[in-house]
Amino acid sequence: MGTVGDLIRREDPLRLLEGLLTDAGQGRGSAAALTGSPGTGKSAVLRALSATAAEAGATVLGACATEAERGLPYGVVGQLLSGTAGGTGPPSGARDGRDAHRPETLYEALRALAAHRPVVVTVDDVHHTDEPSARCLLYLCGRLAATGVLLVLAGRPSSTPSLPLAEVLRHPRCVPVPLRTLSEDGVAEFLGARPAGAMDAATARRLAPDWHRFTGGNPRLLHGVLADHRDCGPVRPARPVAGTAFRRAVVGCLRGAEPAVTRTAKALAVLADQVTLTLLARFLGVPERAVVPSLAALEATGLLDVGRLRHQGVSAAVLESLTAEESARLHARAARVLYDTGAEPPVVAGHLVAAQAARTADGGTGDAPSWAVPVLAEAARHAMPAGQARRAAEFLRTAHRLHDGGQRPDGMLTTLARAEWESDPASVIRHLPALERDLAALRPDDGRWAEAAALLLWHGRHDTVARGAAGAGDGTRAREVRTALAHLCPGRQGPAPAPDAVERVLESLVHTLAPPPSVAALLVALLYAGETDRAARWREVTGAAEPAGTTPARQAVVAATTAVLHVRTGSYDAGAGHAARALALLSPAAWGVAVGMPLAAAVRAATARQAHDEAARLLRVPVPDAMFRTRAGLHYLLARGGHLLAAGRARTALADFHACRDLLADWGERSRDGLDWRTPADRALRRLGDTPDDDPVAVLTRAERRVALLAAAGCTNRAIAAQLFVTPSTVEQHLTHVYRKLRVRSRGDLAKLAAVRAAGPADGAG
Repeated sequence: MGTVGDLIRREDPLRLLEGLLTDAGQGRGSAAALTGSPGTGKSAVLRALSATAAEAGATVLGACATEAERGLPYGVVGQLLSGTAGGTGPPSGARDGRDAHRPETLYEALRALAAHRPVVVTVDDVHHTDEPSARCLLYLCGRLAATGVLLVLAGRPSSTPSLPLAEVLRHPRCVPVPLRTLSEDGVAEFLGARPAGAMDAATARRLAPDWHRFTGGNPRLLHGVLADHRDCGPVRPARPVAGTAFRRAVVGCLRGAEPAVTRTAKALAVLADQVTLTLLARFLGVPERAVVPSLAALEATGLLDVGRLRHQGVSAAVLESLTAEESARLHARAARVLYDTGAEPPVVAGHLVAAQAARTADGGTGDAPSWAVPVLAEAARHAMPAGQARRAAEFLRTAHRLHDGGQRPDGMLTTLARAEWESDPASVIRHLPALERDLAALRPDDGRWAEAAALLLWHGRHDTVARGAAGAGDGTRAREVRTALAHLCPGRQGPAPAPDAVERVLESLVHTLAPPPSVAALLVALLYAGETDRAARWREVTGAAEPAGTTPARQAVVAATTAVLHVRTGSYDAGAGHAARALALLSPAAWGVAVGMPLAAAVRAATARQAHDEAARLLRVPVPDAMFRTRAGLHYLLARGGHLLAAGRARTALADFHACRDLLADWGERSRDGLDWRTPADRALRRLGDTPDDDPVAVLTRAERRVALLAAAGCTNRAIAAQLFVTPSTVEQHLTHVYRKLRVRSRGDLAKLAAVRAAGPADGAG
């Protein structure tokens, strides 16, 4: 027998059937058609009636029609006759099956049973009844009046049964008994019933409105929500949850619906917010009027509300029930229909992505229409300015995988790499060779050329960018790239950019949403040119220019730049916090050569706060070798040297400071505020017991020192050139610089300086 919760608001239909049972006991047979949408409790009512009839001494025979046995002749009749095998009176032919194929056989068997006591015959899911059995039921229905038989047929409404079954359900002796979903009051009663909901009356009444909106009052869905609600214990949410049990209940309701209704539900789930009656009809390939009955059936079940699936939980349940092949086919169909009706590219692209993902999951690839790749590329261009980098990357990855006659839009891979950079810059590493090809193929006035250059700079491909920028003309994009390159790697594009030049490029970047790597480089260029106020102002401007929903990479760049700004102005606690956030947002590999920026700020802040263990931990973070040929590497060396000096390791610190000296000399720059290696180097020398004057060749570059030492040893220019694998003219140029810097005139003077040189620090610098 059904539980109390199963029979909430089913008392009237059950009383009507029990009245017909009483009539059957008095020899007045009848039939009833118990109809209701899937999940509304038809089976529960049948079980309750059968239990009541058995308690009253009636014979109960039951059958359940199934779709799988719809093609089995006399399948339902066979189920009913098998229940008469132990009876006293059915004809022997009915029991052994010899006459089972005669329409009157069932009638004769039941009439014989009813001669002794009432008989209740129930057929559940009668809409699946095979046609020969339906004829037998029609024959029985027309002859019930003089028998003690109650025939109850339970099935869904608005179905399209076979002609005999339709005649049975419309028969004058067949009493209609409709079941509907529960009202809000019915839901409250369900929640308070035992053992269904077992809530107190006040709680049930308070929850009923939300639960009714969530389920449409469908008892099966209510049972699912209730099971999920209990699984959420001990702290249960106030609102209903679309958990596993609920999704299973949704699938169960659709399994019991007509195929056309199920197809409509799947179409609604796939089309989602884009659905209209016209679009739905085109998707299903039927006239609009043919869709209306299916929508009505879904609404009667409680799955539909105002023409759409009731909520995301219902949609998710429907989509989860699809096979991979079915999902691919439906999403591809949705993309086709939406494209044909002029939908926005991101909408169409979303279905193309879903279709391709389903095909991949199913182990296939599938062909794409010729318009698919251009639509995906256009959708990505819509998504990027809106701050939807992840979505843009999905579109572009799908476009990259799809076949398009071997032709893809120029620069697509650069756009993909840019979109992936926003979420995880490390993912760009696999695209670097293709980015180098794009840099060579794209025009410098194409924004993707600058994007490719910025991404290559981020991952240390400075030589490639330098070659590309050399012949790029004097357009805005070319100036942007050259300015960033000149700051990151001075000497490749001339001296470091002047602050005014940096600001001019920043002005263009704010309006074009250029790649953040360039913005960060230029902001730091201002900081280390001593223009702290300018850098702070531009950081606020560029930060305000970011779109809503800022990506992890952009957040990390802003955090790192802010950390550098705070450390430069002595706000070490704030700088440490921003640097920690920057390093938490991106892995060291994702930072590329730019990792030196947040690390240097973090190490300097830790050293200033005497947090030496923290600084040592930060210096164990792996960094790429290419970083030490960039501006970020210079500041990393200064920060590391400062920590080593504070930790009492003066000789090792001095090597870092002299490495900074060599970088600046190679770049043709002089030590200045923010790039001062001399002051800490002097402190290191004093701690080693020397004075700055004891290192007379400290102002020379590494190459100049090698030439000077060989010349001091008496080697000729030709011998020096052969030993260092350079030309004699290069040796002459180096000696000219050496003489000028050291204020000497000859090799003899060099020999005297070498004799008094403090070997330890000089060797440590080499």
